[in-house]
Amino acid sequence: MHKATRVRIAGFCSALLLLLGNAVGAQQLADRPRQAAMRTLAYDATRETAVEGTVLSYTAESPTPPIGAHLVLQTAVGAIDVHLGAASFLQANHFSVAKGDSARVVGVSCATRQGTVFLVRVIQKAGQSLVLRTAHGAPLSLAAARALGARKSQQQEGAR
Repeated sequence: MHKATRVRIAGFCSALLLLLGNAVGAQQLADRPRQAAMRTLAYDATRETAVEGTVLSYTAESPTPPIGAHLVLQTAVGAIDVHLGAASFLQANHFSVAKGDSARVVGVSCATRQGTVFLVRVIQKAGQSLVLRTAHGAPLSLAAARALGARKSQQQEGAR
């Protein structure tokens, strides 16, 4: 084979590899929105809804993800799995849930590997209301609640 032919073949193979590499990269970029949509437990505040119903059961530590307190709420359209976050946060805020309670929850429904779960931002029951997540969907913890309480008390002292 002549040297010129080898150079042409090598150039052709290089161009082909670059072209295929770009096609694979473009395919990966095209899949990103789909992968982001499949990400579990992504709280999208624009999809927030309110649901009312009767508590069928309450579990302080559910074995199915997301970990934390869950309740099953019987609504007009069927029973839904509702995630409340840390049971200790509910207890610290003197908020209890029992079978037969009427409740209203505000949050977002998310798909998980085990099924659909409703991530609660606010729960209301018998005149009580408790915020469980920030406006962006981040779960509130005891530490965050203490910090928020300390900030509010400082603001009240400053206002005197």
